[in-house]
Amino acid sequence: MNEAVDLGDALDTVVAVLAGKFPTFKTVAAEDETRKELQVPALIVQFSEIEPDPDRDPHTGQFPARLRVEARVVMGHRTAKVRREAIKAAGAVATFIHNNRLGVPWGAGVVVAVEPDEFAPVVETHDVWLIEWAHTVDLGDSYFVDDGVTPTEVLTSWSPNIGPGHEDDYVAEGS
Repeated sequence: MNEAVDLGDALDTVVAVLAGKFPTFKTVAAEDETRKELQVPALIVQFSEIEPDPDRDPHTGQFPARLRVEARVVMGHRTAKVRREAIKAAGAVATFIHNNRLGVPWGAGVVVAVEPDEFAPVVETHDVWLIEWAHTVDLGDSYFVDDGVTPTEVLTSWSPNIGPGHEDDYVAEGS
């Protein structure tokens, strides 16, 4: 994974992919959520932790990490059989996330937890389930990003017939 990942773009992509898969939910990034009125059912997504992963160092100058992501399924208590519907929705989200890259060039999703979120601020009026997962990611630019032209032909010659003025002495490898 030597491709640089922009975390802002990654969050937008994850929100868009989840919104496309679960159109009945209002899917938003946590910072976009209006604190005054929450439309339900909702799926609220946020990055929660960047955990260093030095054992997976790609030696490219990038920072190897496990990016933790959380999504909260929020359903209003007026929903019939709300607890059952909330756990079904949380299970469906976890199943979709399992081994999915969600449109971002990082490792496949590994689900860490699917559980009720009893500490959510809206728990008195809503049923909230937390889905937590992680992706391996290499943050930052690689040393090996090259703006030059990748050679398509390897030419060889013998010293002292090398360099400028000896172009005709080179032979294509494999010929």
